[in-house]
Amino acid sequence: MSRSRERGKMAQILGGSLLIVSTALLIFHMRWTSLAPSRSRAPPFRANEHSGPMTASMPHDSSEIDLHPEDHVYRSPKTLRHTWNITSARLSPDGVSKDVFLINGQFPGPTIEARSGDVLEIRVWNLLERDDEHVSIHWHGLYMRGANHMDGASAVTQCPIRPGTAFTYRFELDASQEGTFWYHAHSDVQRGDGLYGGLVVHRPSEKSDLAVYGYRKESLLLIGDWYHRPAKDILAWFMDPLFHGAEPCPDSMLINGRGHFDCSMAVPARPVDCHAVGTPWLQLDKQERQRLRIVNVGTFTGITLTIPDAEIQLVEVDGGQKVQATETTDSVGILYPGERMDLVVSWSELGQQRPSRLIISLDPENFQTPNNALTATQSFPIADANTIPSGENVTPNTERNMTTPLNLATVGGQELAQPLPEPMDFIVLYSAIQMLSQQKGIPQGFLNRTTWRKQSSPSLPLLTLKREDWDKHQLVAWTGPKAGWVDIVVNNQDGAGHPFHLHGADFFVLSSWRGQSISDYYNPWDGRQTPRGDPLNTVNPLRKDTVYVPAFGYVVLRFLADNEGIWMFHCHLLWHQASGMAMSIQVMGDGEHGFSNHTFGEAARDYCVSES
Repeated sequence: MSRSRERGKMAQILGGSLLIVSTALLIFHMRWTSLAPSRSRAPPFRANEHSGPMTASMPHDSSEIDLHPEDHVYRSPKTLRHTWNITSARLSPDGVSKDVFLINGQFPGPTIEARSGDVLEIRVWNLLERDDEHVSIHWHGLYMRGANHMDGASAVTQCPIRPGTAFTYRFELDASQEGTFWYHAHSDVQRGDGLYGGLVVHRPSEKSDLAVYGYRKESLLLIGDWYHRPAKDILAWFMDPLFHGAEPCPDSMLINGRGHFDCSMAVPARPVDCHAVGTPWLQLDKQERQRLRIVNVGTFTGITLTIPDAEIQLVEVDGGQKVQATETTDSVGILYPGERMDLVVSWSELGQQRPSRLIISLDPENFQTPNNALTATQSFPIADANTIPSGENVTPNTERNMTTPLNLATVGGQELAQPLPEPMDFIVLYSAIQMLSQQKGIPQGFLNRTTWRKQSSPSLPLLTLKREDWDKHQLVAWTGPKAGWVDIVVNNQDGAGHPFHLHGADFFVLSSWRGQSISDYYNPWDGRQTPRGDPLNTVNPLRKDTVYVPAFGYVVLRFLADNEGIWMFHCHLLWHQASGMAMSIQVMGDGEHGFSNHTFGEAARDYCVSES
């Protein structure tokens, strides 16, 4: 008998006795207090210190990552080569000590800046000490056209990189693609322990936004929730049937790898190695317009950003997708994990004279378990161009007089020159976290009654195998042998939302609807049913690669299925993805071989064989 997450929690409340609850709490405390980081630590590779990411010896500088479009927008496309060494080290990003993944000694990893049409060649060395710590890197939001085997989806498009070995990612940035992207681990749950970084693709000079919006500086902010325990332990806690699918609440938040945790708030049942650190700060010239590229790199929580006394203009979302003109505001949200937004910020003459701060609020929608140690709304000082705040600890000031936040869920795209073509096919999905009796009540993520697990027999990426050789539990929709438009309808049967990300493509969001129960679904194959929300928007739909699916609701997405390959589609909440809320979509190819006889299928297989 299956149960939705909502039913499971009701059963916990209504059927549990005081003794059972007390016992559960005691076990919970005992398990938390016994947890200890288990990953081996290698000494970090030292990198040049610069504004932004944390290094093993952290400088006292501002937290924003300064970007340099002038180095890229005026030149011709070229090949950019990098060598990355992945290690781990004990760091204290917010004052609490934790094992963190590093790339070339940095957390977050190095920021990649390029221009449309460049070729990226990145040799990744896995120098982690544990034999089971395999690695793969996904380039979030990039089309990866003609390079499906470089997408980094472990067990789908590549064998992961084993410790002591290297893999070279090589792919061309699409000439039509520019904007704010990022990269992150797509193996196990390493993203939750810091294996990520920024990736910005600048527009060539003839299309540059510098003149359009009149800003003088670009900065990158990688913002997200943060857990003090290893991500593997957090996942184990979530998948323990004792807790009925209630996700652990984060402990803190970081901006570009830095945060501020009040050590006095640590819960006795979950002791941490904590020391006081100063509140991170940003340095922005309030006399000039600034472009802030924001990425939610978190594992679980949406964020809202507020800058009191500032005028914020939303200009793009995800990978350079223009939005319909909106009025300026001082607050924008909710931005969910995996999503991006580009803001142009300016200050009035009065605002220039007042102290400024960036306020970040974590969305509490998924906070099913309380965490008294978390300060869910925090503020970070903004220093002017010639000012450096003191290094003293600052109590976050969250008092504000602000307008109602600009709701990202209601933002439209630019009007299309002509309405979108009708779809040639539909992919209808039903997502849920379920606790099945035959699985001993372990919470698992499902799409159409299928929970994702990596291929087991043979244990090779799907890209390398004929479809008949795939395990029976693999859910892979096929769009057909020819290119065409396809609608994806995602029905969310949970009482909380899920942000879904599609690899290898972006899509138009034609409809988004929040329901009241699991009966508020939409099935376009049912000729008697019409969308419960507004009619499908084919005039000015927003274009994205990551979209939030509301509680008990649905989204209708239309994408052009013309990029050959097998592309993952999954919830970007890390605990849900890791518990199985994932699938793939085969675009083109054939119904027998998939892409096993294709150039990139053979290339992926050759790498796996060489590493076996």
